[in-house]
Amino acid sequence: MYHHPLKLALLLILTLLTLPLQAGISPLAFGSRGGVPTLAPMLEQVIPAVVSISATLESGSANTTSTTQPAPSPLQHNHSGLGSGVIIDHHRGVIVTNHHLIEGAKRIEVKLEDGRSFDATPLGSDQETDIALLQINASNLQALPLGDSGALRVGDFVIAVGNPFGLGNTATSGIVSALGRSNLGLERFEEFIQTDASINVGNSGGALVNLNGKLVGINTAILAPNGGSVGIGFAIPINMVREISNQLLRHGKVQRGHLGIRAKSLSTNLARSLRLPADQGVMVEQIEPGSPADHARIRKGDIITTINTHNISSPTQLENVIGLFPVGKKVKISLIRGNLRHNLFATIQPKVEQTLAGKKLSSNLSGTVLTPLSSEQKSFYISGGIAVQSVDPQQAGWALGLRPGDVIYSLNRQPITSLDEIEQAAALSDKMVIIRLYRGEKILEIIMR
Repeated sequence: MYHHPLKLALLLILTLLTLPLQAGISPLAFGSRGGVPTLAPMLEQVIPAVVSISATLESGSANTTSTTQPAPSPLQHNHSGLGSGVIIDHHRGVIVTNHHLIEGAKRIEVKLEDGRSFDATPLGSDQETDIALLQINASNLQALPLGDSGALRVGDFVIAVGNPFGLGNTATSGIVSALGRSNLGLERFEEFIQTDASINVGNSGGALVNLNGKLVGINTAILAPNGGSVGIGFAIPINMVREISNQLLRHGKVQRGHLGIRAKSLSTNLARSLRLPADQGVMVEQIEPGSPADHARIRKGDIITTINTHNISSPTQLENVIGLFPVGKKVKISLIRGNLRHNLFATIQPKVEQTLAGKKLSSNLSGTVLTPLSSEQKSFYISGGIAVQSVDPQQAGWALGLRPGDVIYSLNRQPITSLDEIEQAAALSDKMVIIRLYRGEKILEIIMR
């Protein structure tokens, strides 16, 4: 039987309106004009809270900073210096946007929907989550209420609002396509909302809202294999934004702590034997001596299931959750040891930047200092590795050919993604060592005898 497309669309909308509990949509989200449902009343409240941002570098040109990588990635941040932001406090003129949009900017201009323009003052920025706060001195502002990204479900309807290609505020619609996306190499702390609402260059820092007009995410990146939107966009969950924003407002930076644990995902058989859901729990693989985890008496082999109220389903999520707690906060860690469940308590401590002296691996590497990749390097070197932080020109590492900025991704034919892994790989041989590394767009191989 043939149905006219307009009739089918109206039938779908009317069905959603009769099932607000199942779909998670309030009927108040819809208005009506001439008997036809519309989102216009909701968007009339949202759009004035979304601003256009223009960032200018020292040279006076738009921010076009980019870094070459070994292979082009279809995952893209917008580095054009034209982007978006969202007013989250109308009393103080506080705006949330992306760190990468304003990084290195001498001047940041904010333009409101009503046409007014203001110079913005940075309040703080966090590269590892790509969140930044700005402030403008303006009256009669409208802010967006913050929602709960933890309540989102795949299939929920969302609207993206931003400034694509400098056109001014534009709204696009879609659904939540996936939740908890990580390991994309964009930021160190990743737990993205994926959506098919169209997100283009200039939408960075803009709003992702639910149909009640509440902010549930900050748009940050797109999958763009051909340079344009293909219906796969990513937004930072508002619950993460809220935690980071609170720290930036208090301290001007994020005082990120650590627990001192390295974990791995559970195998399907182990999860089944422990009667755990497939998406819950990680196994403790290593504990840093003297760390908060060590003091809390967490042991190798423990299965961590929750931290405070956060279910832990992957090593990445464990790192994300811990990274959002401020230094000094006491957390409750629920775990399984053997067949027994335990609740332990640990106090988050400041994270100490890790370094490794090259001479610890080999005398041929003396004078080098190795560190984990920065969040920026991770986004450029998707396969991972460790960074050469510095090389003493008077020592063996320099003579071997290593230079600051090199990224070692293989040692003794073993893939390297951490300092622990390069130590383990170095222990495999003391006679000949093969180093493979990235240097800009080049891939080099160094053989030590």
